Amino acid sequence: MKKNLLLLFLLVSQLILAQKMTTDYLDGNWTSNGESTEITFKKIGKKALEIIEFNNSGETLIILGYQISKNKLCVEAEFNNWKSISMYTIIDENTMVADIVSDAPGYIIYKRIIN
Repeated sequence: MKKNLLLLFLLVSQLILAQKMTTDYLDGNWTSNGESTEITFKKIGKKALEIIEFNNSGETLIILGYQISKNKLCVEAEFNNWKSISMYTIIDENTMVADIVSDAPGYIIYKRIIN
């Protein structure tokens, strides 16, 4: 219940702040604090991204495609013939949440790794 209330609060705050999803925003390393995966977004050119996602065992997920809209990033991935679609929403400049649709749906909060 606490997690759902936190997610609701984060989504509402995102609507208020309305930061735009761009390759510049995504560029860098993101972690879910060992909960599930780590993601590296590497900006290529002005609008393209290279996405590398690892699960908590260090195995790489296959990225099938992605699409960036004004406020969201949608990523389709596969791991061991298990497909998922993750919709990333900005919470603040160093936080985003992924709403995952798959056989094991859920939410994951990602924080930017700042070196």
